[in-house]
Amino acid sequence: MFLTGIFARRAWRPALTAMVMAMVMALFMALVAANSRTVDAAEQDPIAATVDGEPITRTELLLALEFLPAQFRNLLAEQLFPLIREQLIDIKLLAKKGAEAGLADDPRVVARREFYAMRMIYDYYAADIVASYMTEDFLHESYEIFLENFPATEELKISHILVATEEEAERVVAVLDDGEDFATAARNYSVWPSAPKGGELGFIRREQVVPEFGDVAFSLEDGEVSDPVKTQFGWHIIRIAERRTLQPPSYAEMETRLRTEITDRLVSEAAAEARHTAEIELFDLDEDFFDGLTGAP
Repeated sequence: MFLTGIFARRAWRPALTAMVMAMVMALFMALVAANSRTVDAAEQDPIAATVDGEPITRTELLLALEFLPAQFRNLLAEQLFPLIREQLIDIKLLAKKGAEAGLADDPRVVARREFYAMRMIYDYYAADIVASYMTEDFLHESYEIFLENFPATEELKISHILVATEEEAERVVAVLDDGEDFATAARNYSVWPSAPKGGELGFIRREQVVPEFGDVAFSLEDGEVSDPVKTQFGWHIIRIAERRTLQPPSYAEMETRLRTEITDRLVSEAAAEARHTAEIELFDLDEDFFDGLTGAP
């Protein structure tokens, strides 16, 4: 294919149940070690249920909600939260039995609890770093910098006719010279999938086509038709309908991308700075390191 890069329900409830199960299992380690809360804390954090006197709080429901994919968070609260609560009840009951069996101090539990605690501290600290910079003014300034560096890229509205041999291409050129409409000729002779549309490919940037095709196409004037052009796909006759300069995306279209890029950069810079004052020693990740490895505990 000579174009590179442009052509190339189930029911919600079972899926949601499976995702909630996976999500609440991620809370298991925190719940194993949970102690009963004081009356003051309960007053500040409304209780959704109790399990043998142990509360399930609004905070736990909201934490569980964070693990859900965005499309499920849009469900009505009266559909979503009862389902999460039922799963948390099961988790509480089995976590209690696991703790009674000594699992709270099991090395597997301890390792995961310590790792998840480290990761949560990292997440909150990274969020604090980003929050100190991520203002609307800063975002708009970043967008202006993006605009300043946005390349002026030309796009051409291209149609083409593709045939297998040079002789066929010359016959098509002769037909066009005799006055046949380009779109009609494309429908009659082209073997490319765009033939039913009169050979039209839409607006194309130079990097989206193979060099032999692009060099000729981008040298043509509007309305001009090329001589036959050979590429790995066969022989092309190219026509340019119009040209335009690619416009940059709007701020609204870029905001999410800007937030992501700024977040990644700020966190990476903070980590790089921390590395300068840290003592870091790397050891070989050789066969001995992975010997007997069956997965995380």
